[in-house]
Amino acid sequence: MRLPGLPRQRERRLEIAPERFATIARWALWSLVAIVITGSLVRLTGSGLGCSDWPTCEPGEFVPAADFHGWVEFGNRIVTGLVSLAVVMAVAASWWRRPRRGDLVWWSLGLVAGVVFQIGLGAVTVLTHLSPPIVMSHFLASQVLVSAAVVLQHRASWEPSPFGNGAARLPTQIRTLAWLAATLTAAALWTGTVVTGTGPHGGDEHVERLQYALPSVARIHGITVAVLVAAMLLLAFRVRRLAATQGDAAMGDATTALGRRIRIVIGVMAVQAAIGYVQYFNELPVLLVALHVVGATLLTITMTRLVLAAEVGVGESVGIAGRAFAE
Repeated sequence: MRLPGLPRQRERRLEIAPERFATIARWALWSLVAIVITGSLVRLTGSGLGCSDWPTCEPGEFVPAADFHGWVEFGNRIVTGLVSLAVVMAVAASWWRRPRRGDLVWWSLGLVAGVVFQIGLGAVTVLTHLSPPIVMSHFLASQVLVSAAVVLQHRASWEPSPFGNGAARLPTQIRTLAWLAATLTAAALWTGTVVTGTGPHGGDEHVERLQYALPSVARIHGITVAVLVAAMLLLAFRVRRLAATQGDAAMGDATTALGRRIRIVIGVMAVQAAIGYVQYFNELPVLLVALHVVGATLLTITMTRLVLAAEVGVGESVGIAGRAFAE
């Protein structure tokens, strides 16, 4: 489609190749990961109220004074601006991509809507003086955004195959177990935020915490993770048995790809569990808590890719520039 009034030569210069868009989608994903990390640093350094107002840092002052906590919080706001730029670039690039695909445009717009929502929620977080339920919602929303960015990056790395209509899929039982694992991952993330909202790192020493017993909520979180581990082991067993009996080469490739995703998720979970136990029994040191936040985000990424690997149809898509559909 040619835009009215736009010279054909200039319109051609604005065209984005699929490989370039895949790179932009990857930038959007990792920018969203970066804001999760910087946001956790705001909380862990006690800088959550380093700026007491929003969008200015202090009433009548847009930029903070020479104060460590103020600049940590303000720095996080600057990163948010860069993230906003990255997702807006993704929308523009999805529109100018050739061939244009509606799914990429809508997923890119979804990222923009999510970032706008997060900016508003960030303002509410400051104005409510770091209310634990609001802070928990802020983190969980960031994980939803990261997952959506993974889907965009995944879709950007392939083109629909002309032979993909009616493509065979992995057995329903396998796909159901993958979604069960994803649901349990969401539950583990939520119970983890309850532990965080009860623990000592609230973003400011005067912030009220959730009135639960820390050992109790930590135990509930541990039980949730144990159930997730059981689901993952069952999924791994089912996929391995399917691979052993699979005669179709294309279906065998799909099973192998899913098996690789399962091993990656189990590896991330093992590291997360180790960090979680060590930090709990060492009174939650800041460095280990920060690593646990990074691990939670990596778990979101790898679990989303696992579900995508389980849902892809055999022969449904072809990679761009030799890249696999899920990197």
